[in-house]
Amino acid sequence: MQSEFKYADLLDDDVFKLVFGRESSKDVMIEFLNQVIPDRRIVDLEFVDKEMHYLDRSRKDSIYDMFCKTDDGSRIVVEVQRRKQANFAERAVYYSTFSIVNQVNAGAGNYDFCPVYVISILNFGFKGGGSNVKSEFRLYETDTRELLTDRVTLIFLDLTKFNKCAAELSGDVLEGMYFCFKNMATLAERPDVLEHNVFRKIFEVSELINMDEVTRSKVIEKMITERDLRNQMEYALNEAIAEGRAKGHAIGHAEGHAEGLVEGRAEGLAEAARRMLAAGMAVESVAEILQIPEEKIKEML
Repeated sequence: MQSEFKYADLLDDDVFKLVFGRESSKDVMIEFLNQVIPDRRIVDLEFVDKEMHYLDRSRKDSIYDMFCKTDDGSRIVVEVQRRKQANFAERAVYYSTFSIVNQVNAGAGNYDFCPVYVISILNFGFKGGGSNVKSEFRLYETDTRELLTDRVTLIFLDLTKFNKCAAELSGDVLEGMYFCFKNMATLAERPDVLEHNVFRKIFEVSELINMDEVTRSKVIEKMITERDLRNQMEYALNEAIAEGRAKGHAIGHAEGHAEGLVEGRAEGLAEAARRMLAAGMAVESVAEILQIPEEKIKEML
C-alpha cells in the first residue's frame, strides 16, 4: 500500500508500543524514562505483560498501554492519550493502584512497595503545570508542602504546550522527544538537530517502509482515518463559527445593540458543537476546544 506518509504517528497506541515497547528498542524506552524521571537513573528494565498485572481481567477497557519494571524495582505505567476523556487524572491515580496492590502483602502487615510512576502522554490540554509541558504530582501536606511519600508519582506530558518547530530545537533530548511525539506523522526526514542515537532508532523503527506489510497497512489506514476526522472537525468548526459570526453581525445590525452579536456567536458555537459531536468527537473534547461547559454540550445531545 502506497502512502502519503513516510513515518508513523507515535501517538497511535500500536505504533508507540512498536517503537518503545519491544526488547529490540528497550534502549529507546530507557532513554525516554531517564529524561522524564531524571531523579532515578534507569539502567535496565523489563516489559511486563499487562494482563498479568491487571487486578480485574474482566474490565479490559481501562488497561493502559505499557507497563515495565526497572532494575531498581520501580514500576512504571505509560499511557498515550490522543483525545481528552472524562476523569483522566483520576484514571491515572487508578492505574497507580495496580502496581501498589500487586507489591504489598497486606495479610502479613507488610505495606512496603517500590516506587510507582504513571506517565501520561497527552495530545489535549491538561489543567496542571501552567505553561510547562511536564506536570509532576506527588502526595504533599497542603499547608507545609511536606512530602508524605515519594513512592507514588503521576507525570503528565501535555504536548499542546509544545510548539517549537525543527529549526527552534536546541538538541535537548526530552525536547526532541516532545517534537517527535507531536510531529512524526508529518515529517519527510529526520531533522539534523536530532542526532542522538535514540532519535536515529525512533525514526528507523517509525519509518513505514521498515514495517511488515500487515502492520504497515494497519498503521496507514488508522493515520488516514485520523487525518480525515481531524479535517472534518476543523471544517465543521470553522464553518459553524463563521455562520454564527455572520448571523450575529446581521442580528446586531438589525437590532442595533451588542446582544445580537452575542446571540449569533452563541448559535455559531452551538452549531459547531453539534457538528463535532456528529463527527464522533467526545463531549469532553468538544467542551475543551469550544470552551463550553460539558453540561451545555450534553444538553445538545
